[in-house]
Amino acid sequence: MVKRFATLCLIVILATFLAAPYTEVAAQTAKIKIEAMSPYRLSKMGLSTRASTSGLHVVGKGTYVYLSADTTGQAITSFAWSFVQKPTGSNAAIDNPSAQFVQFLADSAGQYIVQLTINGSSTAYDTMYASRYVGVGGFQGVAAQFPQCGLCHSGKVTKWVQTGHSRIFEEGIDGKLEGGFYLPSCMKCHTTGYDASPAANNGGFDDVAAQVGWKFPTIVPNSNKFHDSLVVPYPQLAQLATIGCESCHGPGADHAGNIAKIGVSYDVGVCAQCHDAPTHHMVVRQWELAIPHATMPSGSHATSTSCFPCHSGKAFTKWLDNKSNPGYTTSDAGYPLTCTVCHDPHDATNPHQLRTVQADSLMNGYVIGDVGGNGRLCMNCHRSRYKANVKVTQWGNYFGPHENPQADMFLGQNAYEYGLPIAGLTTHTQLEDGCVTCHMSAATGKATNMLGGHTWKMAGPDSTGTEVDNVTVCQQCHGPIASFDDVKAAADYDGNGKIEGVQTEVQGLLNRLKAVLPIDPATGEPVNMAKDSNLVKGKPELMRAIYDYYFVKNDKSMGVHNAKYTFAILRAALGSLTGVQPNDQMIPKDFALSQNYPNPFNPTTEIKFSIPRAAHVQLSVYNILGELVATLADGELVPGNYRVSWNGTTQNGTPASSGIYFYRLVASVNGSNEFAITKKMMLLK
Repeated sequence: MVKRFATLCLIVILATFLAAPYTEVAAQTAKIKIEAMSPYRLSKMGLSTRASTSGLHVVGKGTYVYLSADTTGQAITSFAWSFVQKPTGSNAAIDNPSAQFVQFLADSAGQYIVQLTINGSSTAYDTMYASRYVGVGGFQGVAAQFPQCGLCHSGKVTKWVQTGHSRIFEEGIDGKLEGGFYLPSCMKCHTTGYDASPAANNGGFDDVAAQVGWKFPTIVPNSNKFHDSLVVPYPQLAQLATIGCESCHGPGADHAGNIAKIGVSYDVGVCAQCHDAPTHHMVVRQWELAIPHATMPSGSHATSTSCFPCHSGKAFTKWLDNKSNPGYTTSDAGYPLTCTVCHDPHDATNPHQLRTVQADSLMNGYVIGDVGGNGRLCMNCHRSRYKANVKVTQWGNYFGPHENPQADMFLGQNAYEYGLPIAGLTTHTQLEDGCVTCHMSAATGKATNMLGGHTWKMAGPDSTGTEVDNVTVCQQCHGPIASFDDVKAAADYDGNGKIEGVQTEVQGLLNRLKAVLPIDPATGEPVNMAKDSNLVKGKPELMRAIYDYYFVKNDKSMGVHNAKYTFAILRAALGSLTGVQPNDQMIPKDFALSQNYPNPFNPTTEIKFSIPRAAHVQLSVYNILGELVATLADGELVPGNYRVSWNGTTQNGTPASSGIYFYRLVASVNGSNEFAITKKMMLLK
């Protein structure tokens, strides 16, 4: 009895527990982030006199370190910062130990270990090193000395010497920059370790210059005073008179024998030390507007190695170095496309120090070759992952094209082409650098720094929030246009009776195509997922049209990248759903029905016809008794020249007998017949 009672009590307790509402309490995890502080960020905080920082774990002695608690996805109510270790003699103090964002002065060389506790429970630690600068070594004719970089990394230094980073200071004081204009303030970014703080005394350019007595010279345009005033009498200073290794990797005096005491990072903060300094150096400001390049997508695309290298900047550089065996790791996931993903700081082989420019081929086997110049770097990722002719036969999880097939569109390749000779139709392949020519062109007026450049944006809000198109570069060929839609189409492709801008005509064609495709009610767009496969299975004409619809949509330019190819594939897709194919890319002036060819025929003949404006078209075959034998076309068509074949079979698929037949074309607009004509043909067996 007691046992039964105990069991009953346990059941009641469990039932009560299971019935109670369940509240999930996510564990909070302390995370420390070393913050890069660019000139722009420092000025926003009222600290413009301080030296910018890279966000690396290695900093110059006497400079500030900035830290924050990463609260991404967490509800944190309290922060507690403290030092676990400081160098002997250091008086470093965290400015506000209970704040989310803190700073301290690394006043002594050595190791700093910082502790962060959040919500009184979770604790994290991070280690930083303060050190001295030693210079490149093996530069400007000066031999490398221990522990200078060139002693161990001579191969890297040999390549780096050819870059603009290595020459910028020399060219500045030689009067070769911007018409000879150069100021002492430029030295902050154009030399190594310059912090303008006497208290720092960390071996940077400013410290060594003061020690040896070098003074900023009077700039003479296009002179050659660099070697006379610096290199010969001050060889050690010459090793710092450049944007050298330590500018990007941190001071290296303690690096020899300890790899942890040097910084290596793809983070944008390294470049932002100098390239985020308004009003003239706005690269990072622009890059931050380049979504999703600056913030790569999250979710499965960020973590799946099958989506690498294009969804991770780190993975992309690994792929460029070794395409057959990149060696991806989970730590590569979701990394943005920062400066060093596209630019190689050590190598000037390619213009602008771009990494491997060559995109080899498209998925359909088309070899890209030399078309597109520097834009071929973009084509490595902005191309379809599928071969159109194969993909339109598959009903997998997704039966449309891959996102962003811009290279395919630009080159007039790899849409479904319906057997037409339209491959290679192009609009802009004459542009020297392809994508880069337009997407990195500088905007003007109120759109300056908001579009173009490193935003890669061709349209968007200007500084006042007004939506504008960056058509500055387009005006070189298209004249004084103000928007993309000012570039008019060659004809009324969408058949609405008006010749409009290319983008408007493309949208009109997309609307017509969408109207005759099965729609997913959840998205309002044509179906393209596995759950909808029954709507298209066994209907190849739908699969093909859906593919081309999304091919144009995913290109995102609405015909600007390649108007000719865009119009061709959309018109072909529309025609295929009506049972016909475009015969060419011309727009006729009049309705017409041609004599079939061959005539007499056996077993197949081709019929061509023309419609000058959008119409509902019926093309039917009748016998000599006036009975309907076959319907060859029945549906809406946009203006164009079309062709259709008849294989001599009836509506029910049986062979027609030999004899005379009549084919009749009827074109109607808004229910009223616009054109009707009948012609005779003969089938001989």
